[in-house]
Amino acid sequence: MVEKVEKVKKEKATDSMAELIEEAGDELLPYCEGEIVEAKILSISKNKIWVDVAGLSLGYVPEKEITLNSDLKVGDTIFAYVILLENEDGNVVLSLKRADRERYWKDMEERYKTGEPVEITINEANKGGLISEIGGIPGFLPVSQLSAEHYPRVSGGNRDEILSRLNQLIGQKIFAKVINADKAANKLIFSEKAIDAEKLASKIEKYKFGDVVEGKISGIVDFGLFVKIDPLVEGLVHISEISWSRVNDLNKVFKVGDTVKVMIIALDNGKLSLSLKRLASDPWTEAAKKYKVGDKVLGEVTKLTPFGAFVSLDKEIDGLVHVSELSDQHIIDPGQVVSLGKEYDFKIISIEPETHRLGLSLKAAKKSEEKENPKSKDQISNEDQSPNGEIKPKTKKPRPKADRPVDEKVKKTKTKKEVK
Repeated sequence: MVEKVEKVKKEKATDSMAELIEEAGDELLPYCEGEIVEAKILSISKNKIWVDVAGLSLGYVPEKEITLNSDLKVGDTIFAYVILLENEDGNVVLSLKRADRERYWKDMEERYKTGEPVEITINEANKGGLISEIGGIPGFLPVSQLSAEHYPRVSGGNRDEILSRLNQLIGQKIFAKVINADKAANKLIFSEKAIDAEKLASKIEKYKFGDVVEGKISGIVDFGLFVKIDPLVEGLVHISEISWSRVNDLNKVFKVGDTVKVMIIALDNGKLSLSLKRLASDPWTEAAKKYKVGDKVLGEVTKLTPFGAFVSLDKEIDGLVHVSELSDQHIIDPGQVVSLGKEYDFKIISIEPETHRLGLSLKAAKKSEEKENPKSKDQISNEDQSPNGEIKPKTKKPRPKADRPVDEKVKKTKTKKEVK
């Protein structure tokens, strides 16, 4: 009788527990869906990892949720993301990939706050920058945020060439700072150049305006030269600071690796502006003595623009003929009047040594020539202009042949009858 009573009590207790579990459901478990739990690996197969979840449930990680290249073994303790508390078989479904992603986001958000650098591996490249993916989270390192060492300096900004240079960084590990970590927008941005910002600032402090330093050319682009004067310090020599005279093709004059002396002409937010030409004497100082307004000079047309033509008077001095000074007629295209690479007589109409400007006039030189050697308009048109109105460039006149003796002319002159 006593045994029967005890049996009934046990059955009632079991029924009560079952009812309690049914009523409380997930609230009895110390974790829920979307959380990361600790689990111990019980067995590993090709498509599944069985685990003991917190000593309370049996769970597994399906193949598609297993982290790639994971070196796991039986007995290891892992952290997994709860996808489903109970499947049709009563097992907990877990994900290692999602757990990695959650931990990675937490780590990136923390590094964003503290400024602590992180090592990333470059997986892909596009024309805008580099991509590093961890735990399914793509992080982006823009080209503008690359260090001087990795920045692709490409003449003309050829985007295909830039991509080719960036592709060479795939597989490399790079230290960078997190400059944006927005989990909700799945946006993670890195900066490599920010790593050296503090070191660079302390390095640049020792330089000042006017310092002359030596460095090596680290890059050549259309707009100037990059010169490295320290492993961390690099400056730009803008094309306008290369030479006092016009330089059309930097690659013909310089090459990467050349050692040059430069002057520091500006320091702005860690950026150095350098100059090569300021280490040489300014030829325009002498130009003020050599040339004067009203002089007639011979110059070569070196560049045509919609507003006029640039003219080289010598190796160091260039002048500008405004389109209005090419002809008395209305000219739209300077190429209608002068040709690139040809020489013409010009008249100096202005000199400004301080601003390195020298104004020339073709029409004034022509009028001056007309006064010195008066001709009819028809003669001028026929002799000095081509049929389309272009001014003929100056050419050397052939030397006149010496007159032959009259007797010799007579001997060599044949009559019509002799010809017949």
